[in-house]
Amino acid sequence: MLFTLAGTALIAACGDDDDAAGTEPEGTEAATDSTTATSGDATTTPPASDDGYGNTPATTTASSGSTSAGGDATVATAETSAGTVLVDAEGFTLYGFMNDSEGETTCVDGCAEAWPPAFVDGEPTAGEGVDAAVLSTVEHPDGTMLKAGDWPLYRFAGDQAPGDVNGQGSGGVWFAVTPDGTLIEA
Repeated sequence: MLFTLAGTALIAACGDDDDAAGTEPEGTEAATDSTTATSGDATTTPPASDDGYGNTPATTTASSGSTSAGGDATVATAETSAGTVLVDAEGFTLYGFMNDSEGETTCVDGCAEAWPPAFVDGEPTAGEGVDAAVLSTVEHPDGTMLKAGDWPLYRFAGDQAPGDVNGQGSGGVWFAVTPDGTLIEA
């Protein structure tokens, strides 16, 4: 019962259901069927429907540890099954959220638990293969986060290892970001 209430509250925190609710893009089944690994103690909630933002309880966590990029502002590239993508200093894929319009972040509260903002201290540093002119920062209610082109950057709690792209296409609104700051929408 407690897990059901927690899952319902988390889904409600990310916004209203939209037409994409209950649909899964190809290749995301593994992300919704696995338990998320994070630093610190974590718990997952039982299965429920997708809220249209890629937030199924199996891919969200309640954690005492951090899953965001925090601290080191180095952005690099990696070859993944989705193509060449931006990654944080730990090698985790960075995603953009199509609901973030005009470069402002809209993923907060429960949404930010499933899609942790890539928080940084200081200015971003362009690693190999990244054009420094594409990188900047944007203010989030909880801190300063990385931005590439027009997109505030997030990690996906369902990515368990560097190079994973389990969040690619989630809810039809979450996409990995390329080195030129565009979204991989295919």
